[in-house]
Amino acid sequence: MEKDKLIKDAQFRKGLSIAFFNATNNATQIIELEKKGLVGEKLKEEIVSWRNWLLEEHKNYYATVIANIGQNYKAEDSIKKLQNTKTLEELNIAWLSLSEDERRDGEIRKVAGQERKKYNEEI
Repeated sequence: MEKDKLIKDAQFRKGLSIAFFNATNNATQIIELEKKGLVGEKLKEEIVSWRNWLLEEHKNYYATVIANIGQNYKAEDSIKKLQNTKTLEELNIAWLSLSEDERRDGEIRKVAGQERKKYNEEI
């Protein structure tokens, strides 16, 4: 699963880059507030409180979404879902209900193509 590791690493680097630029932008805004005399201890405490809350939210998001790339499905279940359809419309709906990882899976794509051919022959 080298591809999955590469994707996770890229997502991690992207997240770090976004965090850096967000921190820089926020620092710039704080400096502007400070120049206007609007930054005091209370505001600093609020900033720290909100920052910590946002970091915790990001940690939860990362743990439930990013870290699980490539691990959220079983190909057999996805294939059964496609094979259990009875019409081309049902197949299309089943296909759209799959995750991006599932739709990129070669084995699942092959079955989806076979099912489409089956329905096109019946029409």
